[in-house]
Amino acid sequence: MAAPIDFGNWQKSIDNIAEESESSKYISSFEVFKTNNDRVNYIFQKKLLKKVEWLPAYFTSCKSWHGKSSEVARVWKNKGNKYFQQKKYQDAANSYTESCLNAEVKEDVSVSLGNRSAALFHLGLYKDCLIDISRAVEHDFPPESMHKLLARKTSALIKLGQKQEAEECFQQLSSFVQSESFSLQGSRREEFMKEVDQLKKLKQELKEERSSQDRSLKEIPSVYVGINPIVRQASKAVSLSVTPEKGRHLLASRFIPKGSTLIVERPFAAVLLPDHYQTHCHHCFSPLPHTPIGCEQCTSVRFCNESCREAAWDLYHQIECRYLDLFHSVGIAHLSLRIILTAKLNFLEEFLRDEQQYRLSDDPLTRGLNSEGVYDRSYVAVYDLMTHEESTEPLDLLQYSMTGALLLVTLTHAGYFNKLSCSDSLAASMLGENGDIQQIPSEVLNIGGLLLRHILQLVCNAHAITTLQAGPGSDSRTLDTEQVRIATAIYPTASLMNHSCDPTIISSFVGDVLVVRTVKDVPKGEEIFNCYGPHCCRMRREERQEILKSQYHFVCLCAPCSAGDVINERFGAYKCPACAGILSGSSCQECGHLVSDQFVENLKKRMNETQEKCDAGMKLMALQKFEDALVALKKCKKERLEFLYKDHRDLALLEDAIARCYANQGDFSKSADHLFKSVKFAEQMYGNKSIEYAHELMKLAEVLFNAERFRECLGVADQCQGLFTSMYPPGHELVDQVTDLREAAQLALNPMMQTS
Repeated sequence: MAAPIDFGNWQKSIDNIAEESESSKYISSFEVFKTNNDRVNYIFQKKLLKKVEWLPAYFTSCKSWHGKSSEVARVWKNKGNKYFQQKKYQDAANSYTESCLNAEVKEDVSVSLGNRSAALFHLGLYKDCLIDISRAVEHDFPPESMHKLLARKTSALIKLGQKQEAEECFQQLSSFVQSESFSLQGSRREEFMKEVDQLKKLKQELKEERSSQDRSLKEIPSVYVGINPIVRQASKAVSLSVTPEKGRHLLASRFIPKGSTLIVERPFAAVLLPDHYQTHCHHCFSPLPHTPIGCEQCTSVRFCNESCREAAWDLYHQIECRYLDLFHSVGIAHLSLRIILTAKLNFLEEFLRDEQQYRLSDDPLTRGLNSEGVYDRSYVAVYDLMTHEESTEPLDLLQYSMTGALLLVTLTHAGYFNKLSCSDSLAASMLGENGDIQQIPSEVLNIGGLLLRHILQLVCNAHAITTLQAGPGSDSRTLDTEQVRIATAIYPTASLMNHSCDPTIISSFVGDVLVVRTVKDVPKGEEIFNCYGPHCCRMRREERQEILKSQYHFVCLCAPCSAGDVINERFGAYKCPACAGILSGSSCQECGHLVSDQFVENLKKRMNETQEKCDAGMKLMALQKFEDALVALKKCKKERLEFLYKDHRDLALLEDAIARCYANQGDFSKSADHLFKSVKFAEQMYGNKSIEYAHELMKLAEVLFNAERFRECLGVADQCQGLFTSMYPPGHELVDQVTDLREAAQLALNPMMQTS
């Protein structure tokens, strides 16, 4: 049973409470509290959660949501069978996956796994087929159909060239068809025995075992020049420094060349975003294989294998399983709960009784260092991250406290505090349902204080796990790519880096493992900077300052901010009618020419008129009417060239759209000519070391290859490869792609080079 769509929106609920006329009374009382325990306890004493009317109904009903259903599993299995008969094998495999996720009994799971193995076999995914066959057997696959699995397994092993394994499986098949379990009769038996004879012949013809490298297995890189003895997830080329002005930060302890790996870190805790539940493993965040499996209790999440499923259940999912809808509503605060579950209750109780046994000293300069003087991937490092509660607005602090209280109720309702014999009644009391609130046990309230502490930390210290994907509208423009957040994590070592709008590093991920590499040479003694989001190539100084001040509570004094940069203005400027320079407001930045307000208004009007033509061209392109789209887009470009500055972003987007039209018509050479212009724009706007520029080079190289302009393709691919290898570890998908493209271009050039 699925959760009702409108069961309740947590953020909307606490916004409504904050807007109540008496909220000022709450805030004035709230400001006097100095500890997180007191703040959370205040929420319960004032029964503020009772004002969220849908909460009791939620906790009563959530146990029945997202449960297994044999009926639903059967519907999906029948869909899969229909697709299979139509030879739509990918649709069939997807339907069998849904059937597996919803199946209540092992036999239903085994049949759907067996069916999925057949679809995967027909897709040529023989290794995946074998995985599902093994799972089907483990789930008590019906004996009367076992001959199908054994024959399919033998055939898959033959396809993979695994001679010894194929021989062993064929022997099992031969024994089975001679046993009483083999129940086929008549023509069906004869037909199957012909298939067995054919497998025997294919097995005998198999000469040698073939092997192929599995490029899906990504190697975790090592840090540059070895592991740091203090900061254990970092390179010993960096050192941890502390000053009153900058707090904790990382410095280069030696010269560090561009492309060096400085940090390789697994998160202390991380949470996959709901939008990616169907595409990524709930535990390790790797893209799901063709053989995903689900939770044994709910239908909400998927895993890449049994190891991830078991690890997730033991660590956190057995508590979270019933409440995921609620956690989606609380947003990033879900990670606060995940931190608590990862740390384990027994440890937290011991930690709170005597923090000092886990620390090096009481000195604030040693925050985060454990008792051995090491900054590692531990709860101590997480606990000592900055909370900024002293600079948090009281209203925000009230809302964070309500969220912490809600998460504490959830833990209580889930039986997390196993020493308590009255979890359900205590949870009801905390929601304000049983008259006066009970005295909340100290061991429960202590965890509430930690939940709030981590919520406050996450505002400034949460780290996005991202992947590069095409952005909205990317079917019609090649520049529109973006880093998409798939998960939110806490990386204590990465949190040591301060911000710069022109950062030293770039982050990438191998699953949930953060890999930090330098994008420039770093002299000895220079600080290692991250970018918290606002980048000087993508955002004006005023915007960056506003974001950093509101979220991170500091005024940025990095080089671009201190220089008062005016970068990016030309990318949205009109053209000066006198010199074709940048028209800023009513005057030209280059020649000083002044224009009237009416002139500026006319420019805006022309921009709106051409935008309508641009939108029409984009719609035609979406309808695959590329010839008509080209006419509209070229006309729009011609008109805009009359009044837009030459570096205006919209001109670059038009070049992209025109390039895509030509590519879809098969005229890759003309497409490349236009892409050269948009790539130049990416270099100017984002910089020649940026991921955006590298990605556009990759697009251009692919089009040049299709245009059979192999020498140009090789030159562009060389540039792209140099950027990707400096940004990403070996084995990264983009590194592999550009390497393959270079090799293909080189092979295409070789015959020409030999005859020249």
